Amino acid sequence: MAAVIGLETFVRGGERWKRARCLHFPSTQRGLDKFQHYLDHFSSAPQTFLGVCEPTGGCYGATVYQYLLDRAYPTWMIENALTRHMREKIMGGIPKTDETDARVMARICYLHEAIGEEFKLRPLKLAKQEESNLLAMCRDSWKLSQMIVRGKNQFTQLMAVVFPELKTFFTKSVSTISPVTLMAAYPTPADLAAATAEDVKAVLWKVGAYRHAHRVGELRELARHSSGLLPDPGRAWRLGWLTNFLQSNLKAQAELEKQVEARVTQHPGYQWIEAVPYAGPATLGVILAVTGNVNRFSNYRKYVAYTGYFAGLEKSQTIDRTKMSRRGNRNLKRAYFQIAAPLVWFDRGGNQYQTLFESKVVEGRPWYKAMPFVCAALARHIYHCLKYEDPYDVEKAFGASVSSPAPEAAETDLEADLDERFEVMEAHLDPEEG
Repeated sequence: MAAVIGLETFVRGGERWKRARCLHFPSTQRGLDKFQHYLDHFSSAPQTFLGVCEPTGGCYGATVYQYLLDRAYPTWMIENALTRHMREKIMGGIPKTDETDARVMARICYLHEAIGEEFKLRPLKLAKQEESNLLAMCRDSWKLSQMIVRGKNQFTQLMAVVFPELKTFFTKSVSTISPVTLMAAYPTPADLAAATAEDVKAVLWKVGAYRHAHRVGELRELARHSSGLLPDPGRAWRLGWLTNFLQSNLKAQAELEKQVEARVTQHPGYQWIEAVPYAGPATLGVILAVTGNVNRFSNYRKYVAYTGYFAGLEKSQTIDRTKMSRRGNRNLKRAYFQIAAPLVWFDRGGNQYQTLFESKVVEGRPWYKAMPFVCAALARHIYHCLKYEDPYDVEKAFGASVSSPAPEAAETDLEADLDERFEVMEAHLDPEEG
Protein backbone atom coordinates (compact mmCIF):
# COMPACT_ATOMS: atom_id res chain seq x y z
CA MET A 1 0.00 0.00 0.00
CA ALA A 2 1.36 3.44 -0.95
CA ALA A 3 0.01 6.97 -1.12
CA VAL A 4 1.79 9.92 -2.73
CA ILE A 5 0.24 13.30 -1.97
CA GLY A 6 1.79 16.43 -3.42
CA LEU A 7 2.60 19.53 -1.38
CA GLU A 8 0.09 21.54 -3.44
CA THR A 9 -2.74 19.28 -2.29
CA PHE A 10 -1.94 19.90 1.36
CA VAL A 11 -1.45 23.66 0.93
CA ARG A 12 -4.45 24.50 -1.24
CA GLY A 13 -6.53 21.39 -1.47
CA GLY A 14 -8.36 21.63 1.84
CA GLU A 15 -9.63 18.17 2.72
CA ARG A 16 -8.75 16.64 -0.65
CA TRP A 17 -5.72 14.86 0.82
CA LYS A 18 -8.08 12.66 2.84
CA ARG A 19 -9.44 11.27 -0.43
CA ALA A 20 -6.15 10.94 -2.31
CA ARG A 21 -5.80 7.85 -4.49
CA CYS A 22 -3.77 5.04 -2.98
CA LEU A 23 -1.97 2.22 -4.72
CA HIS A 24 -2.26 -1.45 -3.81
CA PHE A 25 0.58 -3.56 -5.15
CA PRO A 26 2.24 -6.90 -4.32
CA SER A 27 5.96 -7.16 -3.61
CA THR A 28 6.53 -9.09 -6.85
CA GLN A 29 8.51 -7.70 -9.78
CA ARG A 30 5.30 -6.82 -11.56
CA GLY A 31 4.05 -5.13 -8.41
CA LEU A 32 7.26 -3.13 -8.03
CA ASP A 33 7.02 -2.05 -11.68
CA LYS A 34 3.49 -0.85 -10.96
CA PHE A 35 4.77 1.00 -7.89
CA GLN A 36 7.56 2.66 -9.89
CA HIS A 37 5.09 3.78 -12.57
CA TYR A 38 2.96 5.29 -9.80
CA LEU A 39 5.96 7.21 -8.41
CA ASP A 40 7.08 8.38 -11.86
CA HIS A 41 3.64 9.87 -12.41
CA PHE A 42 4.57 12.46 -9.77
CA SER A 43 8.31 12.76 -10.46
CA SER A 44 11.12 10.68 -11.90
CA ALA A 45 13.63 12.22 -9.46
CA PRO A 46 13.85 10.25 -6.17
CA GLN A 47 15.12 13.26 -4.21
CA THR A 48 11.84 15.12 -4.73
CA PHE A 49 10.10 12.64 -2.42
CA LEU A 50 10.01 12.36 1.34
CA GLY A 51 8.81 8.89 2.25
CA VAL A 52 7.89 7.27 5.53
CA CYS A 53 6.98 3.70 6.31
CA GLU A 54 6.03 1.63 9.33
CA PRO A 55 7.68 -1.51 10.70
CA THR A 56 5.96 -4.63 9.41
CA GLY A 57 5.69 -8.08 10.91
CA GLY A 58 7.84 -10.82 9.39
CA CYS A 59 9.46 -10.02 6.02
CA TYR A 60 6.48 -8.55 4.19
CA GLY A 61 8.00 -5.12 3.61
CA ALA A 62 11.65 -6.11 3.12
CA THR A 63 11.49 -6.27 -0.68
CA VAL A 64 9.83 -2.87 -1.02
CA TYR A 65 12.15 -1.28 1.54
CA GLN A 66 15.23 -2.60 -0.26
CA TYR A 67 13.80 -1.36 -3.56
CA LEU A 68 13.47 2.19 -2.18
CA LEU A 69 16.94 2.15 -0.65
CA ASP A 70 18.57 0.84 -3.82
CA ARG A 71 17.05 3.71 -5.82
CA ALA A 72 18.02 6.38 -3.26
CA TYR A 73 14.50 7.44 -2.32
CA PRO A 74 14.74 9.41 0.96
CA THR A 75 12.81 7.09 3.26
CA TRP A 76 12.27 7.22 7.00
CA MET A 77 10.72 4.93 9.55
CA ILE A 78 8.00 5.94 12.01
CA GLU A 79 6.44 3.94 14.81
CA ASN A 80 3.00 2.41 14.38
CA ALA A 81 1.87 4.18 17.56
CA LEU A 82 2.59 7.59 16.00
CA THR A 83 0.45 6.79 12.97
CA ARG A 84 -2.36 5.59 15.22
CA HIS A 85 -2.13 8.72 17.38
CA MET A 86 -2.25 11.05 14.37
CA ARG A 87 -5.08 9.09 12.74
CA GLU A 88 -7.20 9.38 15.87
CA LYS A 89 -6.31 13.06 16.23
CA ILE A 90 -7.09 13.98 12.61
CA MET A 91 -9.75 11.47 11.61
CA GLY A 92 -11.54 10.98 14.90
CA GLY A 93 -13.37 7.68 15.18
CA ILE A 94 -12.88 6.55 11.58
CA PRO A 95 -11.95 2.84 11.55
CA LYS A 96 -8.37 1.95 10.71
CA THR A 97 -7.71 0.99 7.09
CA ASP A 98 -4.50 0.73 5.09
CA GLU A 99 -5.64 3.60 2.87
CA THR A 100 -6.36 5.88 5.83
CA ASP A 101 -3.02 5.13 7.47
CA ALA A 102 -1.15 5.76 4.19
CA ARG A 103 -2.76 9.19 3.86
CA VAL A 104 -2.09 10.02 7.52
CA MET A 105 1.57 9.09 7.09
CA ALA A 106 1.76 11.42 4.08
CA ARG A 107 0.22 14.12 6.27
CA ILE A 108 2.93 13.51 8.88
CA CYS A 109 5.57 14.09 6.19
CA TYR A 110 3.93 17.39 5.23
CA LEU A 111 3.67 18.60 8.83
CA HIS A 112 7.26 17.59 9.53
CA GLU A 113 8.85 19.03 6.39
CA ALA A 114 6.72 22.05 5.49
CA ILE A 115 5.15 23.17 8.77
CA GLY A 116 8.03 22.32 11.08
CA GLU A 117 6.25 20.01 13.50
CA GLU A 118 8.76 17.62 14.97
CA PHE A 119 8.11 13.92 14.70
CA LYS A 120 10.44 11.13 15.65
CA LEU A 121 11.67 9.87 12.28
CA ARG A 122 14.60 7.54 11.90
CA PRO A 123 16.37 6.53 8.69
CA LEU A 124 15.09 3.34 7.11
CA LYS A 125 17.62 0.58 7.63
CA LEU A 126 17.06 -3.09 7.02
CA ALA A 127 18.16 -5.41 9.77
CA LYS A 128 21.39 -7.29 9.24
CA GLN A 129 20.71 -10.61 7.59
CA GLU A 130 22.28 -12.64 10.40
CA GLU A 131 20.26 -10.86 13.08
CA SER A 132 17.09 -11.06 11.01
CA ASN A 133 17.51 -14.81 10.48
CA LEU A 134 18.31 -15.38 14.15
CA LEU A 135 15.21 -13.49 15.24
CA ALA A 136 13.05 -15.43 12.78
CA MET A 137 14.39 -18.77 14.03
CA CYS A 138 13.86 -17.80 17.67
CA ARG A 139 10.30 -16.72 16.95
CA ASP A 140 9.72 -20.01 15.13
CA SER A 141 10.98 -21.78 18.24
CA TRP A 142 8.56 -19.83 20.44
CA LYS A 143 5.59 -20.57 18.20
CA LEU A 144 6.47 -24.23 17.89
CA SER A 145 6.84 -24.52 21.66
CA GLN A 146 3.38 -23.03 22.14
CA MET A 147 1.87 -25.56 19.75
CA ILE A 148 3.65 -28.45 21.44
CA VAL A 149 2.60 -27.35 24.94
CA ARG A 150 -1.04 -27.30 23.84
CA GLY A 151 -0.67 -30.69 22.19
CA LYS A 152 0.96 -32.12 25.32
CA ASN A 153 -1.86 -30.83 27.50
CA GLN A 154 -4.45 -32.47 25.26
CA PHE A 155 -2.49 -35.73 25.19
CA THR A 156 -2.19 -35.74 29.00
CA GLN A 157 -5.94 -35.28 29.34
CA LEU A 158 -6.55 -38.11 26.90
CA MET A 159 -4.24 -40.44 28.83
CA ALA A 160 -6.25 -39.75 31.99
CA VAL A 161 -9.14 -41.47 30.22
CA VAL A 162 -7.44 -44.14 28.11
CA PHE A 163 -4.56 -45.22 30.37
CA PRO A 164 -4.61 -43.38 33.74
CA GLU A 165 -1.95 -45.70 35.23
CA LEU A 166 0.63 -44.46 32.73
CA LYS A 167 1.43 -41.47 34.97
CA THR A 168 2.61 -43.85 37.72
CA PHE A 169 5.19 -45.28 35.32
CA PHE A 170 6.28 -42.05 33.63
CA THR A 171 6.17 -39.97 36.79
CA LYS A 172 7.55 -36.71 35.37
CA SER A 173 5.23 -36.44 32.39
CA VAL A 174 3.14 -38.67 30.17
CA SER A 175 3.54 -36.34 27.19
CA THR A 176 7.29 -36.52 26.54
CA ILE A 177 8.64 -38.36 23.53
CA SER A 178 8.94 -41.72 25.34
CA PRO A 179 5.30 -42.22 26.46
CA VAL A 180 4.02 -40.62 23.25
CA THR A 181 6.03 -43.08 21.15
CA LEU A 182 4.85 -45.94 23.35
CA MET A 183 1.19 -45.00 22.85
CA ALA A 184 1.74 -44.57 19.12
CA ALA A 185 2.88 -48.21 19.02
CA TYR A 186 0.24 -49.49 21.47
CA PRO A 187 -2.82 -47.17 21.48
CA THR A 188 -4.65 -48.99 24.30
CA PRO A 189 -3.61 -50.77 27.51
CA ALA A 190 -4.94 -54.00 25.98
CA ASP A 191 -2.59 -53.62 23.00
CA LEU A 192 0.31 -53.00 25.36
CA ALA A 193 -0.55 -55.97 27.58
CA ALA A 194 -0.78 -58.26 24.53
CA ALA A 195 2.63 -57.23 23.17
CA THR A 196 5.76 -59.18 24.05
CA ALA A 197 8.17 -57.76 26.59
CA GLU A 198 10.91 -57.71 23.97
CA ASP A 199 8.83 -55.61 21.55
CA VAL A 200 7.86 -53.08 24.22
CA LYS A 201 11.44 -52.85 25.43
CA ALA A 202 12.62 -52.22 21.86
CA VAL A 203 10.18 -49.30 21.48
CA LEU A 204 11.39 -47.65 24.68
CA TRP A 205 15.03 -48.36 23.95
CA LYS A 206 14.76 -46.74 20.52
CA VAL A 207 13.73 -43.37 22.03
CA GLY A 208 16.36 -43.48 24.77
CA ALA A 209 14.10 -44.46 27.68
CA TYR A 210 16.67 -46.95 28.94
CA ARG A 211 15.64 -46.99 32.60
CA HIS A 212 12.01 -47.47 31.70
CA ALA A 213 12.95 -50.20 29.23
CA HIS A 214 14.31 -52.29 32.11
CA ARG A 215 10.92 -52.06 33.85
CA VAL A 216 8.79 -53.40 31.02
CA GLY A 217 7.28 -56.07 33.24
CA GLU A 218 5.93 -53.43 35.61
CA LEU A 219 4.50 -51.47 32.69
CA ARG A 220 2.72 -54.48 31.19
CA GLU A 221 1.26 -55.34 34.58
CA LEU A 222 -0.19 -51.83 34.84
CA ALA A 223 -1.68 -52.26 31.37
CA ARG A 224 -3.31 -55.59 32.25
CA HIS A 225 -5.16 -54.09 35.21
CA SER A 226 -5.80 -50.62 33.80
CA SER A 227 -9.08 -48.86 34.56
CA GLY A 228 -8.85 -46.95 31.28
CA LEU A 229 -11.79 -46.74 28.92
CA LEU A 230 -11.64 -48.27 25.48
CA PRO A 231 -11.42 -45.38 23.01
CA ASP A 232 -14.43 -44.92 20.75
CA PRO A 233 -13.72 -44.24 17.04
CA GLY A 234 -13.50 -40.49 17.57
CA ARG A 235 -11.20 -40.76 20.55
CA ALA A 236 -9.07 -43.37 18.78
CA TRP A 237 -8.62 -41.07 15.79
CA ARG A 238 -7.73 -38.17 18.07
CA LEU A 239 -5.18 -40.29 19.93
CA GLY A 240 -3.54 -41.28 16.66
CA TRP A 241 -3.51 -37.68 15.44
CA LEU A 242 -2.00 -36.35 18.68
CA THR A 243 0.75 -38.98 18.79
CA ASN A 244 1.69 -38.23 15.17
CA PHE A 245 1.57 -34.48 15.85
CA LEU A 246 3.76 -34.69 18.94
CA GLN A 247 6.26 -37.14 17.45
CA SER A 248 6.87 -35.05 14.35
CA ASN A 249 6.90 -31.70 16.14
CA LEU A 250 9.07 -32.83 19.04
CA LYS A 251 11.60 -34.01 16.47
CA ALA A 252 11.33 -30.71 14.59
CA GLN A 253 11.70 -28.82 17.86
CA ALA A 254 14.90 -30.67 18.74
CA GLU A 255 16.39 -29.88 15.33
CA LEU A 256 15.36 -26.23 15.52
CA GLU A 257 16.75 -25.84 19.04
CA LYS A 258 20.11 -27.18 17.87
CA GLN A 259 20.22 -24.63 15.06
CA VAL A 260 19.20 -21.78 17.36
CA GLU A 261 21.74 -22.76 20.00
CA ALA A 262 24.52 -23.03 17.41
CA ARG A 263 23.83 -19.52 16.11
CA VAL A 264 23.22 -17.88 19.48
CA THR A 265 26.38 -19.26 21.07
CA GLN A 266 28.41 -17.87 18.16
CA HIS A 267 27.02 -14.37 18.70
CA PRO A 268 29.69 -12.07 20.21
CA GLY A 269 27.29 -10.86 22.91
CA TYR A 270 26.26 -14.31 24.11
CA GLN A 271 29.19 -14.78 26.47
CA TRP A 272 28.10 -11.75 28.50
CA ILE A 273 24.53 -12.90 29.15
CA GLU A 274 24.67 -16.70 28.98
CA ALA A 275 24.35 -16.91 32.80
CA VAL A 276 20.97 -15.14 32.86
CA PRO A 277 18.64 -17.54 34.74
CA TYR A 278 15.61 -19.07 33.03
CA ALA A 279 16.83 -17.87 29.64
CA GLY A 280 17.20 -20.50 26.96
CA PRO A 281 18.99 -19.95 23.65
CA ALA A 282 15.79 -18.82 21.88
CA THR A 283 15.07 -16.11 24.46
CA LEU A 284 18.65 -14.87 24.53
CA GLY A 285 18.71 -15.02 20.74
CA VAL A 286 15.75 -12.64 20.56
CA ILE A 287 17.44 -10.23 22.98
CA LEU A 288 20.68 -10.26 21.00
CA ALA A 289 19.03 -10.06 17.57
CA VAL A 290 16.62 -7.24 18.43
CA THR A 291 19.14 -5.27 20.48
CA GLY A 292 21.70 -5.38 17.67
CA ASN A 293 24.55 -2.98 18.32
CA VAL A 294 23.95 -1.93 21.91
CA ASN A 295 26.03 1.21 21.41
CA ARG A 296 23.17 2.76 19.47
CA PHE A 297 21.59 3.33 22.90
CA SER A 298 23.56 6.06 24.65
CA ASN A 299 22.32 5.04 28.10
CA TYR A 300 20.31 2.32 29.78
CA ARG A 301 17.19 4.50 29.96
CA LYS A 302 16.94 4.62 26.18
CA TYR A 303 17.46 0.89 25.94
CA VAL A 304 14.86 0.07 28.56
CA ALA A 305 12.48 2.48 26.83
CA TYR A 306 13.05 0.47 23.64
CA THR A 307 11.79 -2.62 25.45
CA GLY A 308 8.54 -0.82 26.30
CA TYR A 309 9.04 -1.12 30.05
CA PHE A 310 10.34 2.37 30.76
CA ALA A 311 8.42 5.13 29.01
CA GLY A 312 8.71 8.38 30.98
CA LEU A 313 12.31 9.23 30.16
CA GLU A 314 11.93 12.98 30.21
CA LYS A 315 9.91 13.02 33.42
CA SER A 316 11.85 10.78 35.75
CA GLN A 317 15.33 9.58 36.50
CA THR A 318 14.21 6.41 38.25
CA ILE A 319 12.34 3.38 37.05
CA ASP A 320 10.02 3.50 40.04
CA ARG A 321 8.35 6.76 39.03
CA THR A 322 7.78 6.07 35.36
CA LYS A 323 4.71 4.85 33.55
CA MET A 324 5.13 1.66 31.62
CA SER A 325 4.03 1.72 27.99
CA ARG A 326 2.69 -0.50 25.25
CA ARG A 327 5.28 1.04 23.01
CA GLY A 328 8.60 -0.63 22.45
CA ASN A 329 9.69 -3.72 20.60
CA ARG A 330 7.19 -6.48 21.33
CA ASN A 331 9.66 -9.30 20.72
CA LEU A 332 12.04 -7.80 23.26
CA LYS A 333 9.21 -7.11 25.67
CA ARG A 334 8.08 -10.73 25.52
CA ALA A 335 11.64 -12.06 25.92
CA TYR A 336 12.21 -10.14 29.15
CA PHE A 337 8.84 -11.22 30.50
CA GLN A 338 9.66 -14.87 29.79
CA ILE A 339 12.75 -14.56 31.97
CA ALA A 340 11.20 -12.42 34.70
CA ALA A 341 8.07 -14.53 35.22
CA PRO A 342 9.77 -17.70 36.55
CA LEU A 343 12.26 -15.59 38.53
CA VAL A 344 9.37 -13.94 40.34
CA TRP A 345 6.84 -16.74 40.64
CA PHE A 346 8.76 -20.00 40.86
CA ASP A 347 12.38 -19.39 41.81
CA ARG A 348 13.16 -20.81 45.25
CA GLY A 349 16.21 -18.71 46.04
CA GLY A 350 14.52 -15.56 47.28
CA ASN A 351 16.26 -13.54 44.56
CA GLN A 352 16.11 -9.77 44.46
CA TYR A 353 13.86 -9.71 41.41
CA GLN A 354 11.28 -11.33 43.66
CA THR A 355 11.98 -8.72 46.31
CA LEU A 356 11.43 -5.91 43.81
CA PHE A 357 8.19 -7.50 42.61
CA GLU A 358 6.89 -8.01 46.15
CA SER A 359 7.72 -4.43 47.10
CA LYS A 360 5.57 -3.17 44.22
CA VAL A 361 2.72 -5.47 45.23
CA VAL A 362 2.94 -4.20 48.81
CA GLU A 363 2.58 -0.67 47.42
CA GLY A 364 -0.81 -1.74 46.09
CA ARG A 365 -0.03 -2.68 42.51
CA PRO A 366 -1.62 -5.81 40.98
CA TRP A 367 0.84 -8.33 39.53
CA TYR A 368 0.48 -7.03 35.98
CA LYS A 369 1.48 -3.55 37.17
CA ALA A 370 4.34 -4.82 39.35
CA MET A 371 5.91 -7.19 36.82
CA PRO A 372 7.01 -4.46 34.35
CA PHE A 373 9.34 -3.03 37.01
CA VAL A 374 11.08 -6.40 37.24
CA CYS A 375 11.38 -6.58 33.45
CA ALA A 376 12.81 -3.06 33.39
CA ALA A 377 15.40 -3.95 36.04
CA LEU A 378 16.37 -7.08 34.13
CA ALA A 379 16.71 -5.12 30.88
CA ARG A 380 18.91 -2.58 32.64
CA HIS A 381 21.24 -5.31 33.91
CA ILE A 382 21.51 -6.97 30.50
CA TYR A 383 22.18 -3.61 28.87
CA HIS A 384 25.09 -3.13 31.27
CA CYS A 385 26.47 -6.57 30.40
CA LEU A 386 26.33 -5.97 26.65
CA LYS A 387 27.50 -2.37 26.81
CA TYR A 388 30.52 -2.94 29.04
CA GLU A 389 31.19 -6.58 28.10
CA ASP A 390 30.71 -7.63 31.69
CA PRO A 391 29.32 -11.14 32.37
CA TYR A 392 25.85 -11.21 33.91
CA ASP A 393 25.93 -11.60 37.68
CA VAL A 394 22.72 -11.06 39.63
CA GLU A 395 24.67 -10.87 42.88
CA LYS A 396 26.70 -7.99 41.47
CA ALA A 397 23.59 -6.33 40.06
CA PHE A 398 21.67 -6.46 43.32
CA GLY A 399 24.37 -7.11 45.87
CA ALA A 400 22.48 -10.19 47.02
CA SER A 401 22.09 -13.93 46.56
CA VAL A 402 21.75 -15.65 43.21
CA SER A 403 18.64 -17.49 42.11
CA SER A 404 17.80 -21.11 42.90
CA PRO A 405 16.13 -23.02 40.05
CA ALA A 406 12.45 -23.86 40.34
CA PRO A 407 11.22 -27.45 40.06
CA GLU A 408 10.87 -28.66 36.47
CA ALA A 409 7.14 -29.27 36.93
CA ALA A 410 6.61 -25.70 38.07
CA GLU A 411 8.39 -24.35 35.00
CA THR A 412 6.24 -26.56 32.78
CA ASP A 413 3.06 -25.29 34.43
CA LEU A 414 4.18 -21.69 33.97
CA GLU A 415 5.12 -22.25 30.33
CA ALA A 416 1.60 -23.48 29.62
CA ASP A 417 -0.01 -20.11 30.38
CA LEU A 418 2.93 -17.74 29.96
CA ASP A 419 1.57 -16.19 26.78
CA GLU A 420 -1.82 -15.59 28.35
CA ARG A 421 -0.21 -13.84 31.30
CA PHE A 422 1.92 -11.73 28.97
CA GLU A 423 -1.17 -10.60 27.08
CA VAL A 424 -2.85 -9.66 30.36
CA MET A 425 0.16 -7.63 31.48
CA GLU A 426 0.58 -5.86 28.15
CA ALA A 427 -3.11 -5.00 28.02
CA HIS A 428 -2.70 -3.05 31.26
CA LEU A 429 0.32 -1.06 30.13
CA ASP A 430 -0.35 2.56 29.27
CA PRO A 431 -1.03 3.06 25.54
CA GLU A 432 0.97 6.28 25.42
CA GLU A 433 4.18 7.44 26.98
CA GLY A 434 3.94 8.91 30.45
